[in-house]
Amino acid sequence: MYGKLTGNRKKFGILMMAAALVTGAGIAAAQEALPDKVLADWLGKEFTVQSSTLKDPVPLGGKLTFVFDADQNVVHVCTRNTSAQSEPWRMDFAKPCGVTMTFTAGTRYCSVDDIKTGNAEVLASCHRLRTHDVAMRPSKEKGAVELSDMVAFLVQGENGKQSMTILVDSPARLTEDGNIIINR
Repeated sequence: MYGKLTGNRKKFGILMMAAALVTGAGIAAAQEALPDKVLADWLGKEFTVQSSTLKDPVPLGGKLTFVFDADQNVVHVCTRNTSAQSEPWRMDFAKPCGVTMTFTAGTRYCSVDDIKTGNAEVLASCHRLRTHDVAMRPSKEKGAVELSDMVAFLVQGENGKQSMTILVDSPARLTEDGNIIINR
């Protein structure tokens, strides 16, 4: 009888270990699917375009929300038109969640002054989102669109106020680049 009881204990112990491994693997997989803690504080909150040095592609007063896609490990920029904005969203921004960005965790938040200075070494240490080839405006060539690259730097201001400064670079338009400031 003692031998049978010990065998059952061994089987029970093995089952418990297997269950713990499966549960641990599930928790680890779930943790991998979660966004970085720094990024998580910026997701699901609506931001408003406050200013832009670009002439036409970004409407002042337009609303943006950043949504994490765990399956693809990317952030979708979801826009919303409001009656108070200067013009409707256009091109890739007019599509529901039509712009996708990747997150790079830096060692710190940049300040607006850091971004204005444009020191590449300093900017490389900042938390940021990046995307390439976003259609923001028609090209001067008939039937074509102008693609831009965007880098959004997360800015943590005084009293925890969150904002972003988005730098836009258009390789096709060497004479004009700009930035967009959005606030919560």
